[in-house]
Amino acid sequence: MAVDDISLDIRKGEVIGLLGPNGAGKTTILKMICGLLKPTRGEIFINGKPFEKNRSESLASIGAVLEGSRNSVWSMTVMQNLRYFGYLKNVHGQELKSRSGMLLRFFDFEHKKNDLVKSLSSGMRQKLAIILALINAPDLVLLDEPTFGLDVQSARLVKQRIVELAQNDNKTILLTTHQINIVQEISDRVAIINNGKLIAFEKTESILHQMGKEYYIIKLSRRPDESVLKSLATAKNLELLQNKNINGEFVLHLASDHNNSIFEILQSLIDKKKITILSINKSEPNLEDILVDMVTN
Repeated sequence: MAVDDISLDIRKGEVIGLLGPNGAGKTTILKMICGLLKPTRGEIFINGKPFEKNRSESLASIGAVLEGSRNSVWSMTVMQNLRYFGYLKNVHGQELKSRSGMLLRFFDFEHKKNDLVKSLSSGMRQKLAIILALINAPDLVLLDEPTFGLDVQSARLVKQRIVELAQNDNKTILLTTHQINIVQEISDRVAIINNGKLIAFEKTESILHQMGKEYYIIKLSRRPDESVLKSLATAKNLELLQNKNINGEFVLHLASDHNNSIFEILQSLIDKKKITILSINKSEPNLEDILVDMVTN
């Protein structure tokens, strides 16, 4: 069973991040919402109306970009695609012209409007996929890996536009991604699923602080012995999240349930191993760390 008894109440103007390990059921949920898969039980409501009983109206309210989907015609130009998908979604004439121009400007894509899709990079095709999903001004936008293949600048623009669509245009955005920093940056609430079950659905800041842990980044003058790293990894009330060499310094990323755990172990490093502690900095909770903790416990 891909998805088991999941209930999500998503409001207008929200950005919802859907997280979970591979195979958890994230893409299955998106496909059920946009009608590609039919739930064996339960019901989906769009704008308060049952999806199946109002299928045409529901589909007209949804725009979707699914990972790996090819939702543009590669032998046509960007502008031809906008006209083609506009007609398919019942957008015509001046409305189509106006909306096409607005979306091209909104996503900084005007300079590509006469390019053949097959000549575009994978990142540019991804940006076009998002534009095409918005051509009918949907109320609900489903985005599976929305920044897939994008360079840093384009990814930043897409993230900014997602937030603007929610805040300024009252769109509901449901996105899933393996780039957890994106969810942490732009989501109002986060839903975490594992093995097809919903294990958390809360405000992003609530999830970040609910674990009751404090996170530290510690820089050392050299790498400790393996025995020391092992003791850190197995210490009570302490998690060794990461250790690596950066620019000639050894960096530890630790999470602690109790402050004294951190300082007791660091003191033992100083006393027994003659390692200089260069700095200790408290860091903000990381959604990736919390996700791993939730799905492995």
